[in-house]
Amino acid sequence: LAAIGIGLYTILVGGNAAVVRAALMGALALYARQLGRRQDGLTSLAATGALMALVAPLLLGAIGFQLSFAATLGITLYADPLQARFDAWLAARVSAARRSVFSAAAGDYLLVTLAAQITTLPLLLYHFQRLSWLSLPANLLVLPVQPALMVAGGLSLMLGLAVLPLGRLLALAAWPLAAFSN
Repeated sequence: LAAIGIGLYTILVGGNAAVVRAALMGALALYARQLGRRQDGLTSLAATGALMALVAPLLLGAIGFQLSFAATLGITLYADPLQARFDAWLAARVSAARRSVFSAAAGDYLLVTLAAQITTLPLLLYHFQRLSWLSLPANLLVLPVQPALMVAGGLSLMLGLAVLPLGRLLALAAWPLAAFSN
């Protein structure tokens, strides 16, 4: 059922390269779990990239695919080491009671974003010849509202398929989150 849900969501949002990459990696993770194996992010990313390149070789030149692949690679390679270093730094400065709160907040927002930006930076500089110093703070502001926006957007779509005026009403309620994210 989860794989079907992933497939439907991929179709629902248009199936661009980044979404297909995420969907394939999610499906591989589900498959590994069904086999009783541990899912490995780097292996899943490599297999997904190879499969996508085999099916659509020109995809390798698409900026969206490159950025999505690089961001995922950065998270896979650097998020845990950054978290470990941050936790060690916190251990020397903050009480154990407060450490878990700071660690979780930093890990969920700052460190994962930083890990993704480490590996996308060369691509951004290459393709756009500039870097916005506001990208990290902007991501930190936008990330907390994304789960609510995704849920509200998905529910408004499903509700709109059943009862269009109610779907529109929920979409109107979700609009401030989308406007803030833009």
